[in-house]
Amino acid sequence: MKLAADFILVIGILLNVIALIGLLRLEQKKLPQQLLIVFWCVILNTLIFFYTNLHELKTLRFITNFFQDGARFLTPPLIFLYIKSIFRNKQDLLKKSLIHFVPFIIYFTFYTVPSSFDLQYATFIDGHIRALIKDVYGIVYFSISIKLFYGFSKTMKQNYSTFKEKDFLWIEKFLICFLLVFLFGFILNASEFLFGYDVSWDAYVTISFMIVAMAYLGHYGITQSEIFLPDFLTQEHTARSIGLENKSSYLRDEEKDVLKQRFDKCLNDEKLYLLPDLNLKMLAERMEVSERKLSAFFSEELDSSFYDSINSFRVEEAKIMLKSNVVESHSITGIGLTCGFRSKSSFYRIFKSKTKMSPSVYRISALKESHC
Repeated sequence: MKLAADFILVIGILLNVIALIGLLRLEQKKLPQQLLIVFWCVILNTLIFFYTNLHELKTLRFITNFFQDGARFLTPPLIFLYIKSIFRNKQDLLKKSLIHFVPFIIYFTFYTVPSSFDLQYATFIDGHIRALIKDVYGIVYFSISIKLFYGFSKTMKQNYSTFKEKDFLWIEKFLICFLLVFLFGFILNASEFLFGYDVSWDAYVTISFMIVAMAYLGHYGITQSEIFLPDFLTQEHTARSIGLENKSSYLRDEEKDVLKQRFDKCLNDEKLYLLPDLNLKMLAERMEVSERKLSAFFSEELDSSFYDSINSFRVEEAKIMLKSNVVESHSITGIGLTCGFRSKSSFYRIFKSKTKMSPSVYRISALKESHC
């Protein structure tokens, strides 16, 4: 049993170190990356604690216990803020969200520190009760994070070409895996509490389950995305994903000419932008080119992103229709949907960002000009 636990913990520590190396090697570390670094540091500290506990390394165990003991009060808020920081890029987000760390601070101050120094008053709450509270706390936070993620991702997929499906799948799997870890721990602790038995290996079973989840995430990260890190989090993602990094042109001049002809055919002749579900992959297949080269074409030749370019075509089409008699048989919202926009809100928002006026105001302005 000890040999198996030792092997699993070593694997977990190695996986964690890989995750941290991948994050620390990034040249620019924005808030999402910073939160992930803290998260994986807390997980690493927890793994080291259990390793030292297994081998009775008292000094190191004493040190790592300070953040291990309240880790379940710390990691869920970190991931919740990680999700918010991806989709809400606000400089003061962390400052306004410090309240999420109050439970950890209270627990650290009034239980972890006193119990570390064997102060008796710190043990007035039963260990199983404390464990259940931590598990429920984590389950609630990860559930909220998943709900938040689904709400944000639906909108972001429609408007940003650099947010790829594989990146969303990575975050989804990440959240679900750690939610399952907390659920698994809750079931074990609830069983001990309800049936009145106490075993020393239950925590190692939960940790082993977490390491299995980490291994799965690591495999998925290696085969589908960056290791433990969705690549769209980096500011230079688009350039790096096509091998540019602002150093040299990825496409040859003759390739650009061919792609420009195919692009004009697909957009100006076939009007593919009228398809609400049009995405980079679909356009690449129609143009018979790889997604990588098509991304490079948008970056180098058009100096734009995929969706920004597509939405420009949609807005131009809407402007033509708003000036015509079509508006008499279609509502303004109907015109937006006809032009490829998914909803009234996205149509109005994007149209206004391109023209500095709403579709209805643009229609009134066009009518006035036609009567002059």
